[in-house]
Amino acid sequence: MTTKTRTVLRRLAWGVGGLCLGLLLLALAWLASNNRWVDAEPQPRPAALQPRSVALAPEANVFFDLSGLFAGPQAQPSRVGQALWATPTPEQATVADAHLLPQPRDAAWSCSWDLNDCLGLWLQDKEGLRLRLAEQALLLERCTALADGLSDGRLGFDELLQQPRAELRRASDQYLGLPVAPHLQGARVCARGFQLQAAWAQSQGQAEALLRALGRAQALSRALLQGSQSLISTVLAWNHERQRLRLLAGLLALEPAMASGLSAKLEPLPERARDAGAWMAAESFFGAQAMQEMAQLCGRRDGGQLLEQAGLIDRWLCHFGFMPQRTQQANDAWWLQQHEAAKAGPEALLKHLQAQQAREFSMWDLPWRNTIGAILLAVAQPAFADYPAKQADLLLDHRVAQLALALAVQKLPLPERAAWLARQDLTPSQRERITLSEDGLSLRVLPWAKPVTPSPGGLSRSWPLPPL
Repeated sequence: MTTKTRTVLRRLAWGVGGLCLGLLLLALAWLASNNRWVDAEPQPRPAALQPRSVALAPEANVFFDLSGLFAGPQAQPSRVGQALWATPTPEQATVADAHLLPQPRDAAWSCSWDLNDCLGLWLQDKEGLRLRLAEQALLLERCTALADGLSDGRLGFDELLQQPRAELRRASDQYLGLPVAPHLQGARVCARGFQLQAAWAQSQGQAEALLRALGRAQALSRALLQGSQSLISTVLAWNHERQRLRLLAGLLALEPAMASGLSAKLEPLPERARDAGAWMAAESFFGAQAMQEMAQLCGRRDGGQLLEQAGLIDRWLCHFGFMPQRTQQANDAWWLQQHEAAKAGPEALLKHLQAQQAREFSMWDLPWRNTIGAILLAVAQPAFADYPAKQADLLLDHRVAQLALALAVQKLPLPERAAWLARQDLTPSQRERITLSEDGLSLRVLPWAKPVTPSPGGLSRSWPLPPL
């Protein structure tokens, strides 16, 4: 080997060694800046992100009636719901008559208003509709009792949120594993049951029974809109109200003479239903607990079990990388920005979140300190961009229902409807999304939210109008 070759190899070795040393020093510097010892001091969470406290007595809270709706025939749904909620592992709860009633799952109970004219489908099979209502007589009796209680003020609805366990001893103690919104299935069955009862009453020409069913559907829907806290319950409330509005429009098209009687079933939406930030406190609380538990459980997972504590080496290693306090505070700051944007309504919040999504993610934009936390937040935050569109659709559908009602009350003939619609007080976005069909027999509505399943009619939805 020549002297020149040795010199080149020596320089190459020094260069590689210097590069490795530089990378090692960079990694050590990063670890020195990203560990629990230099994490931020704990701070109280912002007041705007604190979930509401529930003052309603359990026996007066329909949350528990809906949670225990499927309890056996001899059980009291409210007590069963309370027992299930109070038990750390609800499947092990001991309640009287724990045999659960089966949930109705046939086509009538699961009809999607976004894909079908559910009212028309139900009325095509009147005998099947009667049989379905008879099969679920006990559930519908319970639904009627709680809706009547909501109507006369004896009962209310306030969704409870799980509180974090004082200690994490089992996998089931984790906040992410605790039951959320156990009332959802009960609320779904009651809301759909009232729709089916209204359809049956219409088919039999029973005006008073029709109004009673619609009144109960209205009472339940308003309670859910006002009392929901979690995102999943809030979205359910939006969906149920949108279904109720579609049902009203369908009935107006069939029974335009009932327009004056149905007008009472179309009240202004509750304030909380219009508040684009109503669900953010609960959702940010959920995220804060998940981050805290991520730090607490580091090194303690052993398959599906939790160790009493992490090993010595694991405990030491867990101090590096993830910084729970800085991550939680950064997440709270992000939620406060969304809460501020939500004050302008769901459409403004949707544009705000879409603008954030449009920015391309780059590793070069990540902060030096709390890099791992920033990556976790960058992955999680875009998941919320679709929900303001769902709420915007609720407000849009409510306006469409108002138009359908006004048109039925005024008994406008077909040739005058286009000019009438042009004179209505609509926002620019509503005017873009609400159009009259060529024959004047329906309103075409372009929703904000992208459909999960394509509709036969394309992206827009058809709302029937009276054929006057």
